[in-house]
Amino acid sequence: MNKYDLKGKIAIVTGARRGIGRSISLYFAQSGAKVVVTDIDKADCQLVVDEIKKIGGEGLALKVDVSLESDIKDMVKTTLDKFGRIDILVNNAGIFKTNDLGEMDTAVIDQILAINLRGTLLTCKYVIPSMKAQNYGKIINLASIAGFVSFEAASVYCATKGAIVNLTRQLACDLGKNKINVNAVAPGVIETPMISDLVATEEGKNALLNGIPYKRLGKPEDIANAVTFLASDDSDYITGHTLLVDGGWIAQ
Repeated sequence: MNKYDLKGKIAIVTGARRGIGRSISLYFAQSGAKVVVTDIDKADCQLVVDEIKKIGGEGLALKVDVSLESDIKDMVKTTLDKFGRIDILVNNAGIFKTNDLGEMDTAVIDQILAINLRGTLLTCKYVIPSMKAQNYGKIINLASIAGFVSFEAASVYCATKGAIVNLTRQLACDLGKNKINVNAVAPGVIETPMISDLVATEEGKNALLNGIPYKRLGKPEDIANAVTFLASDDSDYITGHTLLVDGGWIAQ
């Protein structure tokens, strides 16, 4: 990994019990941050915190469902009560469900919107006041290449990720005067449980590889490295940007 200096920083990572969120949490800890690891399963979050402790870091596991405003408010309050500040927010929580829009159950549509988009909006809403008060903050939203290109039967997911790209730009404009950087990372196809069905067969995996000029699937560490850079002071003059980490997928 590339090491960035996050010593003394307090970070919240949502959707952090596995995959990309877990890797981000570990990268942050290795770079010196204290990490609040949040997700819908506290026991899984605690396993990540245990990993953080093994490498000499400090973490806190919290059960947070970002579709619930009360959970988000409690997460922010608990973090501030324990650590006194929030320097870094990573909005990673998200779900990927597909179906033709005309056939998708409205409850599923609402669930995707509630977690992927509304959860990001509300987490920002409740973290921003403390960042404004300290005149410092780094917000990194997890978008996707699906915010730029189409994927079969993924209209709702694509809509949420496109919205996050635009939200990132607007928040950067709104919060620049408060020295709060707002950026996004847009992963390509990353080997995580979220895409396990897509890579379950060699045929499916090869179909994905055909769209990647770099000719390998991404790893959670690829995303964690980009997010850690954007969380560090090395990225101070970068804001409103969405960094594509996709092996060249949308360059074609």
